[in-house]
Amino acid sequence: MAKALLLAWSSPTAAETQTEFDNWYNGTHIPQIRDAVPSITAAHRYRLSEPTATGTGRYLTVYEMDDADVGHAGSLLMDAVNAGRIDFTTAMDTTNEPPSMHWYIQHT
Repeated sequence: MAKALLLAWSSPTAAETQTEFDNWYNGTHIPQIRDAVPSITAAHRYRLSEPTATGTGRYLTVYEMDDADVGHAGSLLMDAVNAGRIDFTTAMDTTNEPPSMHWYIQHT
């Protein structure tokens, strides 16, 4: 069982960028996040069942972690972003449906 989770919501900019967004997210973004934070053991991606106001999908990626030290994980992730080891794409909506991340630790 995961000791912590990183939940990340994101959306493509438009229906026309959906494929580019999905290819980047699955092929580039998730692997780079997993490389940056070694305690991530799995990543699962979900799509909101109904389209957003822009006609695209809203996505949730659930990153499972085997360590509850989310402060350290967050530092590792920000270090990777600041060092340019996390690539971004213009296909991700940062205006109408901006990305959002939240860290959770297992509650016993």
